[in-house]
Amino acid sequence: MINALKQKIDLRTLVEHDLGQPAIRSGRAHLYKCPFHNEQKGFSLAVWSDGYRCFGKCDTSGDVFDWLMQFRQLSFTDARSVLDSGHTSIVTTPIQCQPITTEPPDTEWQTKARNVIELAEDILGSNEGEPALTYLLNRGLTSSTIRQARLGFIPGNNFQWKDLYGLKVPCGITIPWFANDALWAVKVRRSAGEQRYVQIAGGSSHGLYNADTLSNNRIAVFCEGEFDTFILQQEAGKLISPVTLGSATNRLSTRWLQGLVSHKQILVAYDNDIAGRRGTERLLKTSPRFMKLCLTDGKDINNFYLDGGDVYGWIEKHLKLEKRNAS
Repeated sequence: MINALKQKIDLRTLVEHDLGQPAIRSGRAHLYKCPFHNEQKGFSLAVWSDGYRCFGKCDTSGDVFDWLMQFRQLSFTDARSVLDSGHTSIVTTPIQCQPITTEPPDTEWQTKARNVIELAEDILGSNEGEPALTYLLNRGLTSSTIRQARLGFIPGNNFQWKDLYGLKVPCGITIPWFANDALWAVKVRRSAGEQRYVQIAGGSSHGLYNADTLSNNRIAVFCEGEFDTFILQQEAGKLISPVTLGSATNRLSTRWLQGLVSHKQILVAYDNDIAGRRGTERLLKTSPRFMKLCLTDGKDINNFYLDGGDVYGWIEKHLKLEKRNAS
């Protein structure tokens, strides 16, 4: 259903409704001044029929849903309603585009979101949160990992949103993204639906989950998602620092790349599927220090662990092999 909606919309037409005539029409792409970092010189935002990307300062990118959620500040549900209706020229809220940069959200948003996180933590530990807690434990997470990650739960149905502390919050398991003493985002893992992971509006899409652990080790591992990161941190955090951009399609910004300068090796352990392979190839082009880390079995790290895989032994074996090859 989601893919069908994407395919019937030419993103170039939608963006033209929002930004006006493109400054340059270059082949299949329309070029604009990027509104996400208030570009003054040049035309860094390229828009194709099925996606967009800024090749300038902010490096933001996405599809038609991302455009509606980032530029028009719509929730995923509202964005879907706009596409379902076919009236993509209708802007449901005034366009007051705020720059999307590699900085965390403002203090006001962080304060509200922290209140949501605390509420969700309390609910997860209550009788109301028992189904969500059982799910997390069944995914292989220990109670200690759940507490350290500050996971929580907002009860409700799969497509429900709640107004909490001035924020529209999707119902599901809350995953806060903390880094450098700031709260960058709060993602929510829904129990069902085509869009399993939804972000509370106002958060940044340019964070690096678990970035604070990078100083613990000189070897980092990029995982595709948060649950893979949880398991790697839980089982092999003494050997490596696992991090994630949240998706195989998300790009590594200069901000976080600078934090990896002192790491002698950066491993990429994305999922064994098409999106994972493409994301891996993109990261490998970043620097010679990025190396692919292959799973011996399983689609992803979490499944490998749940199937009885020895995560610590897998990492340890790879590191010993690399040490032997280097000597």
